[in-house]
Amino acid sequence: MYNKTGTILDAICEKKLEEIAAITPAYLNFWKEGVKTATKSISIKFSTSITNKKPGIIAEIKKASPSEGVIKPGIEPQLIARSYEKNGASAISVVTDKSFFQGDADWIMEVKKASILPVIRKDFVIDEKQVWESKAIGADAVLLIAGILEESKLKDLYQLCYTLGMESLVEVHTMQELEKAMNIGAEIIGINNRNLKSFGVNNSTFSSIAEHIPNEKIVVAESGIHSREDLLFMKNANADAVLIGTHFMRSDDPGKALAELIVGIQ
Repeated sequence: MYNKTGTILDAICEKKLEEIAAITPAYLNFWKEGVKTATKSISIKFSTSITNKKPGIIAEIKKASPSEGVIKPGIEPQLIARSYEKNGASAISVVTDKSFFQGDADWIMEVKKASILPVIRKDFVIDEKQVWESKAIGADAVLLIAGILEESKLKDLYQLCYTLGMESLVEVHTMQELEKAMNIGAEIIGINNRNLKSFGVNNSTFSSIAEHIPNEKIVVAESGIHSREDLLFMKNANADAVLIGTHFMRSDDPGKALAELIVGIQ
């Protein structure tokens, strides 16, 4: 199950439960066997890559969102991935949810064919089956959202990610969720500036939470970064990395938009 939040996350998680129920034991075993026989990924470690520059840029491939509608009608994952790598991205985030974001898990495999950058699967992970699938399709890291998971479940999924050789970005929106992330020993903590009730974005959310995170943790700013001013704000608030999707995906060439945003900042 999942934690109900009184936001759109509840509807998303209900749909996830349907999707998880449809995963047969045969599919799960197929993924597990694939993981056992897969050759070792040549990707750079996610945590290493996003901290090589400050701030590191986790550039996102995202077709749509509930708040924005369709952002980029035609998605060509390999072309976008190559452009991101060429123009200075530290890692690539792929939004794979179909029902609300029009994403596709297969995009991760496409991106892995085109780029050596580490790839994080951005979805609503509430069950270990999704973690096994993430590894099977080539993800180097998995997003875990603290707000939708009981602490014990968050810890179990987090540990499974690392057992399978992946890393995890644990996303928080509040101090209570940060406490949960700290309790499970999360090393990479994402602070989402978006209010999931109003869909509004307040960049001060990042600074108010980040100041309570120990220096040895890797801190990622998420949502609301649309300009150089936003990026500089996050850098000055000690973000180790930033995750940017909509701003890039609204551009004809997402990689070019990335290059223009970071010039003189990293």
